[in-house]
Amino acid sequence: MASAQISHDKNVETTESAGKLETWEDDPELVYQRALASQLLRGLTLVYAETAPGPNFDRCFLLDADGKPKKEIPLTTAGHPSDVPELAPGRTVVLLVSGGGFDSRWTPKRLTQIETTFEVRVVPLYNIDLRL
Repeated sequence: MASAQISHDKNVETTESAGKLETWEDDPELVYQRALASQLLRGLTLVYAETAPGPNFDRCFLLDADGKPKKEIPLTTAGHPSDVPELAPGRTVVLLVSGGGFDSRWTPKRLTQIETTFEVRVVPLYNIDLRL
């Protein structure tokens, strides 16, 4: 079981001592936690799938290290691994599926087909809310 939250707000005080620090980088514990998170994400590719009705419906976006969309990618079984170099064979892809309108099209069967097509491991996380 996994839980994830992506936040871009660096002004949030996450520890009792954070209010006493000049910047969040001054807290050794926060620096350690950020380094650990960075190590855990190394080797993973983050992809966000929008399932809510709207202009981005059923589109997938490759995310950068800050969790912001870097570019749209065609995550379909009709694709070819060379179409998306970031999805190199052997990579682990964390697929963040939006919670705005859960779509039953992201079934285990579809994920297995994507894994087979791109030769990657897909780990889905559902109900993720990113504001694109």
